[in-house]
Amino acid sequence: MRIISKKTGLQAGAMVAVAAAGFGLISFSGNEEAQANSPAAYSLKGFDTSHHNSHPIQWSAAASAGYSFVFQKATQGTGYRDPQFAGDFAGASRAGLMVAPYHFYDTGTGAAQADHFVRTARAAGYDGKRAGQLPPVVDLEKIRGRCPAGVNNTQVAAFLSKARQAFGVNPIVYTSKDFADTCLRGNTSALANSPLWQPRYGSGTREPAPVGGRYWSIWQYTENGTVPGLRGRADINVYKGTLTQLRALAHLAPGQSPTPPGTGTTTPPAPSTAVWPLLKSGARGVNVTTAQHLLAAAGQSVTADGIYGPNTQNAAAAFQRSHGLTADGIIGPNTWNKLTRTVGQGANGAAVKAAQAQLAGYGNRIAVDGAFGPATRNAAMAFQRSHGLTADGVVGPKTWNKLVNGTKTSTPTTPAPTTPAPANGKLTQRQALAQLAAAGIKAPVGRTSLAGVRARTIQGVIALKKASGGCTIVITGGTESGHSTRGNHSHANGYKLDLRTRDEGGCVTNWIKTTQRKGAPRGTDARWHGTLAGISAEYVYEVPRSGGVHWDITFI
Repeated sequence: MRIISKKTGLQAGAMVAVAAAGFGLISFSGNEEAQANSPAAYSLKGFDTSHHNSHPIQWSAAASAGYSFVFQKATQGTGYRDPQFAGDFAGASRAGLMVAPYHFYDTGTGAAQADHFVRTARAAGYDGKRAGQLPPVVDLEKIRGRCPAGVNNTQVAAFLSKARQAFGVNPIVYTSKDFADTCLRGNTSALANSPLWQPRYGSGTREPAPVGGRYWSIWQYTENGTVPGLRGRADINVYKGTLTQLRALAHLAPGQSPTPPGTGTTTPPAPSTAVWPLLKSGARGVNVTTAQHLLAAAGQSVTADGIYGPNTQNAAAAFQRSHGLTADGIIGPNTWNKLTRTVGQGANGAAVKAAQAQLAGYGNRIAVDGAFGPATRNAAMAFQRSHGLTADGVVGPKTWNKLVNGTKTSTPTTPAPTTPAPANGKLTQRQALAQLAAAGIKAPVGRTSLAGVRARTIQGVIALKKASGGCTIVITGGTESGHSTRGNHSHANGYKLDLRTRDEGGCVTNWIKTTQRKGAPRGTDARWHGTLAGISAEYVYEVPRSGGVHWDITFI
């Protein structure tokens, strides 16, 4: 896979795919010893793609040339989404190729990266079970010769656990012996039950070296191949098994063709015996806010304002199409069952906000901040005890159903929205804080002021949070005195915000550096450019002589 660094030899890295439930590890256990064969000895071929490949890709040409499968980049780290993924995924499926998304492992915990990957894959219509869908993939690869920050066997296990829970399937691992020995320090216990997908380039008849005494099931044998319909170089793979085995892994019955996203269903859901509220255009309240948070968690672009308007209806319809439901934009029992997801202590993101909005509606004094900490767990346990549920503090299907069906006694502890200023006007401190809170962004730290900040600047930072996949935003500088006043686009004039780079700010840093356009430096400080919801953004990685490295972002 050509991602951000070139694989060479055994420094190629590791990738994880999820095998289809019901087939278990049908292809290989990994105990079959590799033979001294060349790649040409294996007839089933596939390739992998990302935004680095020239587009558009003629998928039908690749299929006609005998290629059977393709893996497509969906995400990287905790914030980046490949802009070509959704289109590539649908196009390859329509061409009859067996397909699956992959995730490039980068900065962030294994669990957080898995959450981001699952949201993005689901939003494109991937659930791991439709006809033609092969196992999803995570790529654990050295980045410019170095192991990803924080990667270890425990973090890989966390990623696999999340993927397994989300898709209900078991994992396959693509890895090199070099990566396992150096980045995982030889501890491959997380991979113990997984078939292996391994790289080895220019090797003639030397197949990939075993990992933990186990051998490959898929071999990536070149990164300089050619595929009809794909301009430029391509990574090409061979599958060791039979076509029958590969099709079974992709849920294809004899004679069946792949099902493009949104045109078919997985196993039809059983009729729901639980009662769920019906939400449609014109509805308002906490349940609408909850549904909006859950739609956002599923990758839809929607604001959690508690009003079921056209945007929410469109987001609901898009979600329904991607999950094989009737796309009427009305949230009823079947859609609720697909939307709700189990969350517990340590979880983060929009699904947690959905649970917090519900719990706050029952009088619990908790913030709707997307972080499932002790306060949220205690509130969940109290609710469960009062409604005859097992008080484990985990918000699962039964707790969700009780929450959304009950009578709320109060509204969430998010600041009440105020009338916004015009798009090119300025906001009061209260207006700015209300808009940030509604978007899940905490109040700025320290003495930071937002009085007089431009409405467009606040819209820009909210768009940044959405575009980055929900990164935590920590504002450390606004309109307060002490900043440079040079030029019209200054802090004092409300154009600039400073954002934290350390700790949780690392997600934002990764997103900017991997998705935005790098420009000429500003003095000695690196600079990137981009557009967020129609707002031009300039990101400067500012390193003051006095210390306090941060992002200096101008929204115009």
